[in-house]
Amino acid sequence: MKRIIFSAVASTALLAASGVSAQEIRVGALYPTSGGGAIYGGPAMEGHNMAVEEINAAGGINGRMLVTVARDTKLNPATAASAAKEMITKDKVDVIIGGLSSAVGLAVSEVARQEGVIYIATIPKTIQLTTTKLHPYVFRTASHTDFEGDAMAQLVKQSGGTKVCDIQPDYAYGHDLAAGLKAGLARHAPEVKVVADLRPKLGATDYNVFITQIMGAGCDVVTSGLWGSNFVNFAQQASPFGLFNQIKAYISGGEVASHEIAGKMGDDYPPNVISNTYELWYDHSVPGHQEFQEKVAARSGTKETAMWPVLAYIGVQFYAEAVRKSGGTNSDANVKALEGMTLMTPVGERTINPADHQANTGQFWGPMVKREGFAYKVMHPVTYIPAEIK
Repeated sequence: MKRIIFSAVASTALLAASGVSAQEIRVGALYPTSGGGAIYGGPAMEGHNMAVEEINAAGGINGRMLVTVARDTKLNPATAASAAKEMITKDKVDVIIGGLSSAVGLAVSEVARQEGVIYIATIPKTIQLTTTKLHPYVFRTASHTDFEGDAMAQLVKQSGGTKVCDIQPDYAYGHDLAAGLKAGLARHAPEVKVVADLRPKLGATDYNVFITQIMGAGCDVVTSGLWGSNFVNFAQQASPFGLFNQIKAYISGGEVASHEIAGKMGDDYPPNVISNTYELWYDHSVPGHQEFQEKVAARSGTKETAMWPVLAYIGVQFYAEAVRKSGGTNSDANVKALEGMTLMTPVGERTINPADHQANTGQFWGPMVKREGFAYKVMHPVTYIPAEIK
């Protein structure tokens, strides 16, 4: 008992010496907030901050206030890993939430494993996080590449295509999505053949050689995980050649159906695209979504809000509920609290599988079309494809 009391006193003294209050719950937030990644990281931080402010306004968690310690990953795995290490050892964060690219997610997860601190991946989708690289302290509230690839395979089947050209970014997310797609095709459309596997470097700006290969391969469907500016550049270069008009469908992961992409591209958004998103500002099919979206709109000053805030918001909500359930910030206790946890989120109910620490996060999928009242293409009809592999 004396040793336990001494340990508690020593821990309090160490916290005080570092300028950290024992009454705080310190939440590390890791998103890209500068450079090309800021278009995603900035809105994600808005969702993170909104969740923290709501929790604190309601009295915090068991009387303790959440304090955010934020760092810029710059979409760079080494930078993110260094920031995560510093947040844990110097800033004394109790949890790390965030990440964007799969490479960043894997790098941060490894630091979390070494330090014994929970990492909640809110955006990275590589399947490796919750399979070959799984450890007790990593959880994911985003979807993953096996779910995404399976959904894409179902859509290939629905399109009636028989020959697929697959173009994926050359890093963990693209490789894993390609594998998920092929496994899905074997389940849902074994008659379909992948006639071209193309792997441009992440961040490539010139896609002409890949466009030429696709147009010469005789495929009637293109599948892809090109996201963000990668998709924008590809589409702008492929459209003048008529690529999107000569195929039945361009079926894309990477959330290029989100407002961030569709709204930005306007009339340049190509035809025959079927894609996905976690959230749509104009779709209120889930109870509670409209209230959430209006709060985001009030913060951002625009009714046409981004998709990324909801992902960060959900990550904070899961950790907050774990602390409520466990009664404190001990990582091992909160691992147990998170395992099997179910929450109602603005985009539906989510449950974390205790076996692999993966939330059952599906996505909204549908064709991108022009509709009256919108200055850009929107998803219609909107279909939720659950996180299932049958």
